[in-house]
Amino acid sequence: MKTETGLNQRTVSAIERHYKHAKEKHPYFCDILRPKFYTKDQAKRRCENELEDCRDLISEMESESRLQWDVLLNCEVWEAHEAIANDDTAAAVEECYDAIAVLMRVIDVLEGRQSLGRPKDGGAA
Repeated sequence: MKTETGLNQRTVSAIERHYKHAKEKHPYFCDILRPKFYTKDQAKRRCENELEDCRDLISEMESESRLQWDVLLNCEVWEAHEAIANDDTAAAVEECYDAIAVLMRVIDVLEGRQSLGRPKDGGAA
């Protein structure tokens, strides 16, 4: 059965269970969104450098049709960091959703709801 988010109930339950476990195990996880030892400018520069590396790697991998999920996820995470460094909460939330989407795709493949590779009709995978 699908929930209003389009996810099946089993997936939603698993996410809730893992999130609850993480909060119990690390009650203060994610409480620091930008390391205190970075100034805002240092954080922005680090994001720029990391994103440039990620995007270069993504371009290289896409040209060879071998984009890996962890590279794409890493790029989404750095885009969220960049938005946080720029005090753009709305963009940071969107980038977090993009990272979740990458993870949901991996879960779909691992649980057999989707196969690897592009669909035969040439549409997006």
